[in-house]
Amino acid sequence: MSGVQGRIEEAFRTLTARSEFLLRENQRQLALILGDLMQDSKSGAVEAPTGLGKSLAALIPAIAHAEATGKRTVIATYTNVLADQYWRKDLPLALSLFGLDPKGAPEDGDQTVRPAFLIGRQRYACLIAMDEHAPDQVDDFKAATELGTENEFRRLVRKPMREMISLWQAVSAPPVCAAKACPLYDDCYYYEARRQAEKANVIITNHNVVLQDAIMAAVSDEGAGFLGKLDYIIIDEAHDLYASALNALEFEISPSKLSALQALSQRIERELLTASISANAEGLWRRTTEEFRRDIENAKKHLIAYGLQHTQNGILAVAPEEVKDHPGVKQLTTPNKGVEDVTDAVGDACRLFTLKTRNLLESWESSRVTQEAARNYLFYIDEVAVTADRLLTPAGVSVSFSGKSGPDSILRMDTVGLDAPLKELLWDRIPTMCLSATLALDGNFEFFQRTVGCQPDHQEILPSPFDYAKDAALYLPPAGALPDPTLARRNGTEEEYYAALARELTKIIETMQGRTLALFHSRREMEAVYQRLRVSDEWPVYIQPKSGAGAIGDAFKKRSESSLFALRSFWTGFDAPGETLSCVAVVRVPFEVPFEPPAVVRMAYLASQGFDPFQAHTLPMAKMMVRQGAGRLIRKDGDKGIIALLDPRLRTKRYGEEILDNLPSDMRQFDDIVEAVAWTGLVSE
Repeated sequence: MSGVQGRIEEAFRTLTARSEFLLRENQRQLALILGDLMQDSKSGAVEAPTGLGKSLAALIPAIAHAEATGKRTVIATYTNVLADQYWRKDLPLALSLFGLDPKGAPEDGDQTVRPAFLIGRQRYACLIAMDEHAPDQVDDFKAATELGTENEFRRLVRKPMREMISLWQAVSAPPVCAAKACPLYDDCYYYEARRQAEKANVIITNHNVVLQDAIMAAVSDEGAGFLGKLDYIIIDEAHDLYASALNALEFEISPSKLSALQALSQRIERELLTASISANAEGLWRRTTEEFRRDIENAKKHLIAYGLQHTQNGILAVAPEEVKDHPGVKQLTTPNKGVEDVTDAVGDACRLFTLKTRNLLESWESSRVTQEAARNYLFYIDEVAVTADRLLTPAGVSVSFSGKSGPDSILRMDTVGLDAPLKELLWDRIPTMCLSATLALDGNFEFFQRTVGCQPDHQEILPSPFDYAKDAALYLPPAGALPDPTLARRNGTEEEYYAALARELTKIIETMQGRTLALFHSRREMEAVYQRLRVSDEWPVYIQPKSGAGAIGDAFKKRSESSLFALRSFWTGFDAPGETLSCVAVVRVPFEVPFEPPAVVRMAYLASQGFDPFQAHTLPMAKMMVRQGAGRLIRKDGDKGIIALLDPRLRTKRYGEEILDNLPSDMRQFDDIVEAVAWTGLVSE
């Protein structure tokens, strides 16, 4: 056994000796698998079920390799909440197993393991913005915070939810800043995190940071991003990598994005004002930035004009060529006359501004600090110009389209086929392990591999540590109890459908005495059912608001007699162990309805490749979502409860059995909620 594997085994022996630790053999097995793959620079995909303890299983081999070889490992999660948990809870425990303190220093003081935490720039507080918008909070925040992140800000700065949202928007770090030219650069939370990450060999972060680092590396002459050269990446919550990559590769022109550009010009105006005064060019500099803001305002007018002429979502351009003739794409294709007015206005304004600014800086003979400040802003604005130019010429498998974001018109480009981009950005560059409690479908990784393009050297599905046959039951309402939601929408009888769902959920909640998480696929459906609910005040029901989901989740967890109606953010990543969440009710199988341009183009592309779009994408995504939703139930030893699936199509459609086959096996099935609850012993008489 290698020295690294020996250190992993030794760490688990230390862990097992602790009285509060429950040995899970599969946790040790996962750590050893990872240790082997890291040593051989091989990739992997492992389904590690809830309760196995994959956080420690990821950290222990990462620390062992850092200690023995100095190898640099990134551990990336989908949510910042889980990244925070890794850093505050799991990492200190893992380090202690190696005789290291939470900062990674061994007893002799030789810092062989150097951990760091880094998330996206705009998740950190900006000290200059705090001085301006929250001066009475700065000193207390600086004294109490460790990382300077949004999570800490929300914990330490007590404000009503609406006020908190507005305040955070004002004090969070901007998308680009003066960096080293900022007078508070040395104290900046984000750049301090960057500095620590550059030196670290165990980095805790999120998917978005890994993707942004990869994008930067792809255009860098050195082939490295802001994290530096990496030896291994562990992607936790890998089932959400698809959504992360979609977000990372999108580009949008909208009024809010254009307003952000105007705000950015005000920042750079302030940053370079002293240099312009020294060069006796203050007036010229102010006119240059004002002209840029006027040009961007002109682009906004072009965007509004286009939106007034085209009120529906419409496809402007697609790639590859063969997708254009698909009936669904042709039906949504809309004239792009007027779009070039917008893209040209944005591109020309950005290029003219950066050109003038660089010329002015050269004529001013400005200092290195001033040049540094300008470079960050101008690089960002140049990128906006380049991407705007490409809006009508998408590449790979992608779509450019017009649409609405609330009342605003938008122009957007989405990458639809992620396999090729991710292969270039991640899989071909750095060996990677993908981990998730719900990574496989139908007992294999084919869907995950096809959608994100990875071809792992090792694949494994580890068994769950929980006994679902003993601790959980499956409830499906009897045939005829609920209308078919597809037929209800088609026949205009959704009112009856909502009323039937409300009756069913009322019965479940009162039988369960609260303790129910009801997962919905659409806000419209959730609110319609909530309005028709007739539950006793004894069992309060919360509903997810349009903002502040975290607060409503905390309120639900604090009251065991309560229930919660929730949307997408609660299907995955939400953790409420114990009796508070004793029933997960999946209201409807979450099938994607392909009416948005990206979904239509995805289906068209799959069809062009010889796939059945429903079987190749829609159904697997629905299976994955149902698995994730059901996974909210059993989170730790001693948990027990009911998985209630309220979609009648599970009984009447051929795919119903396929979806059920992807849930934990051996659960007893009931068509009477009272009998299901009595069998599990959840509610005493």
